[in-house]
Amino acid sequence: MKRKTRKHIIGFAQRYWSEILLGILTLSYIIYFSWFTILRYRTLYASYFDLGIMHQTVYNTFMSLKTGDYSRFLEMTNPHGFDQVKRMAVHNDPLLAMIAPLYFIYSGPETLLVLQSILLGLGALVIYAIGLHIFINNSNRKLISLFFAFTYLFYPPLQLTNNFDFHAVALATPFLLCMFYFFLKQQYKVSIIFVVLSLLAKEQVGLTISFFGLYAMAQIYFKKQKEKRNLIFFGLTTFLIGILWFFVSMKLIIPHFRSGLHFALGYFGDFGDSTTSVFVGFIKKPNLVFQYIFRKDTVDYLFSLLGPLGLLSLLAPIQLLIATPELAINILSKSGAMRNIYFHYTAVITPFIFISGLYGFQRLISFIKNEKKYVWLIIVFFTICSLYFSFTLSPLPYSAKRAIHPIRWPAKESEDTFIWQKKLENDSIKVMSTGHIAPVLASRRYFYNFSSRYDLADYIVLSVGEVYNSLDTAVWKPVYEKLKHDSRYALVYKNQNFEVYKKI
Repeated sequence: MKRKTRKHIIGFAQRYWSEILLGILTLSYIIYFSWFTILRYRTLYASYFDLGIMHQTVYNTFMSLKTGDYSRFLEMTNPHGFDQVKRMAVHNDPLLAMIAPLYFIYSGPETLLVLQSILLGLGALVIYAIGLHIFINNSNRKLISLFFAFTYLFYPPLQLTNNFDFHAVALATPFLLCMFYFFLKQQYKVSIIFVVLSLLAKEQVGLTISFFGLYAMAQIYFKKQKEKRNLIFFGLTTFLIGILWFFVSMKLIIPHFRSGLHFALGYFGDFGDSTTSVFVGFIKKPNLVFQYIFRKDTVDYLFSLLGPLGLLSLLAPIQLLIATPELAINILSKSGAMRNIYFHYTAVITPFIFISGLYGFQRLISFIKNEKKYVWLIIVFFTICSLYFSFTLSPLPYSAKRAIHPIRWPAKESEDTFIWQKKLENDSIKVMSTGHIAPVLASRRYFYNFSSRYDLADYIVLSVGEVYNSLDTAVWKPVYEKLKHDSRYALVYKNQNFEVYKKI
């Protein structure tokens, strides 16, 4: 009996070896990044921008469901002001409302961080499934698909997106992959579900969805006559939904809740001062467009995106072009942060880097005689490329850019911060704090980032070290000096650099 059991286990492992390895890799990714991002939050390396903002929005939505006070639905304190606004005044990412029910399980930022790690990690399974479909007639399809899933999990821009707090748009990465997978399987209704989920992640995702719709319609040349009608309908529907979402968001929803134009339009001031004029400016000012494209930081940015796959994506430009709108937004922006892989701005691009990489690999091996003989060598070469970029750009502990500060140097104020989280757990108390303390204390209706309007807060919780050593020091230092001598507030707690002031 034992011999038969052992034989069955060995047979199962031989048959499903790639799936077993994929499961181990994916689970390892999810566990590590869930643990690390929570550690990062609890040691005060996360920040108000953007974990504090995202958490407050989801928390208020959760409280609206819990208490029936729907005025709190998608409400947040204006991060660039002092009034209460709807999230749509900043970005149109109502996906946050769909996350809120998870707060009935646990209503802290940890829920967002774990959810993000799980969904980004599960993207590897979709990459694997797409690979199996594309290489369906290749005897090495499991090996090739596993390689791409491995590269995805070790892709520095993905890991850095996962590391940098939480953003609804980060969830577009697995949603867009699912959208493409079900499109390949001709399960168009399911694909549309993921189209909608992707759109809900952020307003500009609609432009990428519209390009995907054009790509889908272009596939009619490769389909049988009876399949063309469904494909055209799907592609046209997707294109129109994407365009409509973007322009309704930019011209109606955000201006309505903001009482003005989208703040990010200022990033494209060289081209225009409105959504339409910016697009027209791209066409009217080709010389300026080329200047933006051929800057060194743009070249470095593109190399960081494409390099981990050994530039394979360039061999499938049609699939890569689906990401053109998001690439254009990042490249033509005045904000250098948008051309930096250390933030979340690559989330919509990542899926199409890998989809085009899969098609690029298919094209590469089609040029090689006896590809079955050399596929191992090809995969080894591209694995080396992936590992090189992982060693140089990844946040993992072995990398030159390793993110180990939360592990080795936790903020000394963290213990006091969590003590005061409990003391201020009444979410009707109005609290203001410096940036890295903010995510811990943002479980409330009114929360303010430290500023000259500290008079709005009942309690002010500060890291003095952050006041004097941050990007906001020039603004915060005089405000802090004023607060110390303000008779309206009393210092009720101090422990080294941690201070709490209470309104008298």
